[in-house]
Amino acid sequence: MNHDRVHFAYNGIDVDPETQALTRNRLHWILDRLPSGRILDLGCSQGTLSILAAGRLTDSRDRVTGVDVEEEAVAFAAGQAAELPAGVAAKLAFLRGDGERLGFADGSFDAAVAGELLEHVADPGAVLTELHRVLAPGGTLLVSVPYGLMPHHDHRRTFYRTGFHRLLAPLFEIHELAMLERHIAAVAVRRDSPHGAPAFALSPEEEDFLGREERLEQRLHDLRERLTRANQLYREVTAANTELKAGLGDGDAGPVLRQLATLQETVQRLSASVSSGATAERDELRERLRALGEERDRLNAGLSTAQSELGLLRDAAQAGEAERDRLLESVHGLTSGLEALRETADAVTAQRDELRAHVRAQAEELRTIESGHGEAMREAAATHARDLRELRERVAEAEKELATDRAALARLRTVYNGERHRHSLTEHRLNKLVALETKLTQENERLRAKLETVTGRLTDYRDQVTRIRSSKAWRVLSVYRQLRHPGRPDPVRLAAAKPVSPAPVATVVKKRPAQAPAPTPPRPAKQAPVPLADFRARLAEWIERAKAAPGEEVVLMFSGTTFVQEARGNRPIRLTRVYLDRQCPVFFNYYRWRDTDPLPEHPDPLLYQSPIDVTPQLLDEVLAADFGGKRKLLFASFPHEAMVRTLTHAATHGWVTIYDARDDWEEFAKIGMAKWYHPGYERYVVAHADVVTAVSAPLARKMETLGGRRVAVNANALDPAFPAPPSPRRDDATTIGYFGHLTDKWFDWDLLIRAARTHPQLTFELAGHQNPADLKLPDNVRLLGLLGHRELAELSTGWALALIPFKNGALADAVDPIKVYEYLHLGLPVLTTYFPQCAGYPGVRVTESAAEFVAAIPDVAGSVLGPDVREWLADNTWQCRVEAYSEMAERISRKGREGLMTLLECR
Repeated sequence: MNHDRVHFAYNGIDVDPETQALTRNRLHWILDRLPSGRILDLGCSQGTLSILAAGRLTDSRDRVTGVDVEEEAVAFAAGQAAELPAGVAAKLAFLRGDGERLGFADGSFDAAVAGELLEHVADPGAVLTELHRVLAPGGTLLVSVPYGLMPHHDHRRTFYRTGFHRLLAPLFEIHELAMLERHIAAVAVRRDSPHGAPAFALSPEEEDFLGREERLEQRLHDLRERLTRANQLYREVTAANTELKAGLGDGDAGPVLRQLATLQETVQRLSASVSSGATAERDELRERLRALGEERDRLNAGLSTAQSELGLLRDAAQAGEAERDRLLESVHGLTSGLEALRETADAVTAQRDELRAHVRAQAEELRTIESGHGEAMREAAATHARDLRELRERVAEAEKELATDRAALARLRTVYNGERHRHSLTEHRLNKLVALETKLTQENERLRAKLETVTGRLTDYRDQVTRIRSSKAWRVLSVYRQLRHPGRPDPVRLAAAKPVSPAPVATVVKKRPAQAPAPTPPRPAKQAPVPLADFRARLAEWIERAKAAPGEEVVLMFSGTTFVQEARGNRPIRLTRVYLDRQCPVFFNYYRWRDTDPLPEHPDPLLYQSPIDVTPQLLDEVLAADFGGKRKLLFASFPHEAMVRTLTHAATHGWVTIYDARDDWEEFAKIGMAKWYHPGYERYVVAHADVVTAVSAPLARKMETLGGRRVAVNANALDPAFPAPPSPRRDDATTIGYFGHLTDKWFDWDLLIRAARTHPQLTFELAGHQNPADLKLPDNVRLLGLLGHRELAELSTGWALALIPFKNGALADAVDPIKVYEYLHLGLPVLTTYFPQCAGYPGVRVTESAAEFVAAIPDVAGSVLGPDVREWLADNTWQCRVEAYSEMAERISRKGREGLMTLLECR
């Protein structure tokens, strides 16, 4: 017997509000997707879903038939139907039957529901085969099963996503697969020709996970048994204590003392048995204390930020003093060199005068000899003429050396004047930093006083809330609210509970607004942050490995994305993979939400990943480290304020600084995405980095306007390791595909819906995440959820065309979508909205208006890519982009640094 009580759970009878909310959400999800017509509710239990479905039917010919194997449940459902209005009761029928042997003719129903049934039956494949038989062609099946291990005396198997999909797929085409709190639910359509026999089988990963769940459940069962034994022992001790008190009244203390000793031993065993329960209660109290302290921590955030800023400014002041001392030493050295050059010039001048005197003496001697001798004089004249030419050549060489020395002297004077100017600028900046330190100290004191004031107000507010909750008026209001809205959670409890954001679910296909608020899951135990000393120890080991690495370059990749992983493919991660393949060490900065997040693991020992809250404390060690003569590249992939402080320091240690503008951050800030963006930071980085690149020509022109300098275009590229399609694309494909982000911040949902309604003969498949929850999509649009690269490659064989329907505007003008390269790699023609950078790409059709985009879909769909696409992709890989950066850095090393001088001369 199953003893299902869905009627009581749905109506909140003898169940907690959480169970009622879960039951209502699941049944309403099924009802919202259940079509009208002839409906079979297999495993109807107490008939709750059947009755709700019948109440929604409008056609008099529509009917709902509920079937269940338990006679008691069928009788209860029939009794509930008898109390309904006659018009609704006439559409209902409840029968007792076996799901493996249904007594209905083929094609008897237009839709069927199997809610929480397959986990109870001996052969779910036989039940699905019967459902396939009694459904009419094109009939709809809605199925729900518990997700993961859910102990129950009548559950015969456990379902996960892959096993559930494999069981349904042979007989039904799955249109929607979603997670409903603790259940998996699917909307499927009957296949005209089965693709095999349905069979239940879990994947190896699911088998492993099920084993772990079973072990944990067994541990929980053992703990419960221990608690039961402890309670029994406590009752025994209580009885013994009663006997002890009675014995003390008789006056004979001997037996009483023996019983007392026995009682003490029993109490010790009881204390050991319940210690684990006391530990759990203590941990729960600690968790509550941590929750109360989080508000205080947020108020301390402003104070901590100001203190960190003050420490950074002090470090900058110390660096400025060190730079001033170095410049003074350079000035002294240049003065000494200038004096040496002056002495050399004087010596060369004396030598020239000596040579001229010698020439005059030789000429005078020649004239004397010529007057007294004939032939001998002519021979001597010829000899002296040769000597004179040699002397003139020596004089010319001496004059050339003198001119060279004078030019060198002029260059040294220019450098000397520049160093003096830099020294004065450094002193000016140091004075400004000292003044700013005073202001920050005052601001620090002001924030501290404000924190104390806010803490006092918070205490007052909490006292007021406590008084309100304990008042009689509030209790009366709570009772009235529950009567008006049964099942709705108490708002005070919702306010007191700390919501925890659930992990994103990649299997949700379509969403709708929830009918009741989801319960708040328990808060996981907070881990302690990794000490800074551990980061420094790991960094020292990485520096030694980096110094011995065979690669010619070392890279500091300051990225704001997540850590390096195979599932992510953004630009900084792609560049990092190429450098690691070239055996070049990489220090990779990444973003994390909390300092208690676990540190990422990566198999390559040449990769050091540092979270953004720790990186500023490690930059000085990285920039000043000895990497064995390797060329050092610093990539700033977004204009963070840490890069503003770091550019000068990195330049002094010989790093080539590169600002890689991969997006228009100003436009991202306007739509509420890049809230950290500050235009002054980006102008500073663009003006003073050694190399500035952009992924598109429009973005490069904008960077040139900001910095007043030339900006090179180094576009995105293809990862050759991206999976290829397992088979050629079908010639008769009628599906249009897209994969990527689905946020309405830039994805044009109105344009997609217009295209789907204009071309109802085509199917539009969208794979991605963060789509809006309140979408009303046409029937030919399918949301597939977040898929992996290999799944996308397999899916693409059925696509005739790939789309990128982004909203036209300044944000899209700067974009060079990576998915364009991946679409072409999959052999798909591409249709996009207006991306100026993609206008000349082979195999890509760029449109400028919504009408042009919609009209171009039939023309581009199914077109065959030419050999020029493969040649173009071979010239646009991430290896090519890394080679371009190496050439830029080499040019900077050869011609000398220009960005540093601009940086030091700015005020």
